[in-house]
Amino acid sequence: MVTIGYIRVSTDKQEEKSQKYIITEWIGQHQIEIDKWLMDTVSGSVPWEKRSLKGAIDLLGEGDQIIVSEVSRIARSTIGVLTFLQACTEKKIKVVAIRTGITLDNSMSSKILVTVMAMAAEIERDLIRERTKGALAARKAKGLPVGRHHGSKNKNKKLDPHKDRIKELIGFGVSLAAIARIFQVSRQTVCNYIEEEGLMVGKENGNGTAAAPEVRN
Repeated sequence: MVTIGYIRVSTDKQEEKSQKYIITEWIGQHQIEIDKWLMDTVSGSVPWEKRSLKGAIDLLGEGDQIIVSEVSRIARSTIGVLTFLQACTEKKIKVVAIRTGITLDNSMSSKILVTVMAMAAEIERDLIRERTKGALAARKAKGLPVGRHHGSKNKNKKLDPHKDRIKELIGFGVSLAAIARIFQVSRQTVCNYIEEEGLMVGKENGNGTAAAPEVRN
């Protein structure tokens, strides 16, 4: 079993010491040793897929574990935390968020937790959609342009802000299904988007991972 201690800080070294102390104290109580420490100096708004956590999940397997001081070290949003936990669940990686009191393993309580978080994430998405509708309605009331310019070919407007990130994920060989989960859209939407934008040439392997993708600028 491989155990990784994960720390995320902005710039405050004191915060780093605090997180490391919490993790060190917990593993001492449970007679566990940290095999590797990972630390990101980055804002929590940066998706976990663009931090060292992504590389950790790729390397770890069944029975391994990731320990954090609290769940906010993973992501700031419920959606972000949920996608991380789902990725760990798929590989049967245990996650412990000490101060938050979360332990994700194969237990029934863990399954209930993920289900509840999925519901919370859906509520969060609904609130975001409502705020977006409200903003669009306000723009329309002021006579400002709403929506895509006439004649635009790309109908998947939701993915436009993430174009560079999608290119990066494709380059890493991430499956289209996984990309769809990350951005909370259907797999077909992702397929349509990469086709319209010319982001990838080639078909997927049998396991759903992009085979020898060619990313175009």
